[in-house]
Amino acid sequence: MKYRLLCIFVAVLAAVLLVSCSSSSFTDEEICSAAEALIADSVAINQIYFGEGLPFVDADSDAARQFAAEVKTDATLLSYLPVAADAGFSSIDSIKEATEKVYSKAYCAYLFEMAFTGISIEEGTAAYARYMETENGILAVHKELSAIDTRTYSTAKTGQQVEVIQKKGNTAVVKAQSYLHGEEDVAVEIQLIYENGAWRLDSPTY
Repeated sequence: MKYRLLCIFVAVLAAVLLVSCSSSSFTDEEICSAAEALIADSVAINQIYFGEGLPFVDADSDAARQFAAEVKTDATLLSYLPVAADAGFSSIDSIKEATEKVYSKAYCAYLFEMAFTGISIEEGTAAYARYMETENGILAVHKELSAIDTRTYSTAKTGQQVEVIQKKGNTAVVKAQSYLHGEEDVAVEIQLIYENGAWRLDSPTY
């Protein structure tokens, strides 16, 4: 009798845990809608951090010479060049603001350290900051950092397709088809988190 009661208790507990692991007050439609918009916006953000980066001025321009004078370096030796006036961003804060509309606080912290401070990849190897800003507010980008081919998530032939594969509380995981150079690539699982009244991506999409 005791064994039977124990089995019933274990079965009930397992059912409760199963329900709690998938419980969420958000519908799949709400999550998919948010994910589609965020993933689309992340493509441009990824270019800033991992792709070609923001465009910069010519090394022989007045803007470059002004920047060189401020950082007290010969213009011909510059590793950083001022971001072009039509780049859409004029300060580190403006880049951060755009990033925070797409990515979670936790993932933003990683991006900001990598892009604006620089990080150690492994012992003895450093990754230089991609962007810097002078005391006079000139935003500059490292002109020689390597770029990767960032993914896209839609083409002219096929629309955005996002599927919820897990959700619990204020988090969710979706699967989205990615493309490289316009060709279908892997289906990427992307984490989302609902914080401060809005959904944000909590993992990379590049």
